[in-house]
Amino acid sequence: MSENISRVADIILDMMVNKYEASPDDVSADSEFESLGFDSLVLVEMAVDLSRELGIDVEDDELNQAGSPSKAAEMLVSKGALV
Repeated sequence: MSENISRVADIILDMMVNKYEASPDDVSADSEFESLGFDSLVLVEMAVDLSRELGIDVEDDELNQAGSPSKAAEMLVSKGALV
């Protein structure tokens, strides 16, 4: 995992724990959003938050399609997210 992908994944993980109250013990870069109880509505909210945080356009369904923080980070970096 590249350094930029790792940093974006860390932003996602931090958001999951601190804003969306996922248990830090349950969250990892490879955790499936669905298995943590992140439904499509929460992922839409997270997409809006990530758009603001990263300065890129994150479509409503992209996080759901990615499935996990690590895959979402890869997708976001491929769209130009830099941190």
